[in-house]
Amino acid sequence: MAASREKVLYFAPQPSEQTAALKTVLVRMGVRIKNVEAASAGQTVGFLLGRKGFVESDAPAEAPSAPMLVLDGFTEKRLEILLREMKAHGVSVPYKAIVTEHNIGWSLSALFAELVREHEAMHQ
Repeated sequence: MAASREKVLYFAPQPSEQTAALKTVLVRMGVRIKNVEAASAGQTVGFLLGRKGFVESDAPAEAPSAPMLVLDGFTEKRLEILLREMKAHGVSVPYKAIVTEHNIGWSLSALFAELVREHEAMHQ
């Protein structure tokens, strides 16, 4: 089943009740979770996901300033279910990205900066 390919990179500056609720949702859905530490903000999305061809970086990077989710391997239907379950459990993570060919080589901090720009543009 495709669900086993689903993986989430999760970064939170501080763990909270929301962190626990989010993890409950993901575990129930059978999604693998990888917690990302601030020290790993300079790593590429591909490296953090364990994808072939991505190597560890020693580039310093600023850690994201807010929680973020990077979703990999989700079908549109499974994404809808995840978002619905997050809402039902009161989990709000405004900075979310789907892994694409375009962003898989970006560092976590670069992806976060792009999400912040998009978020600000949408809320003008």
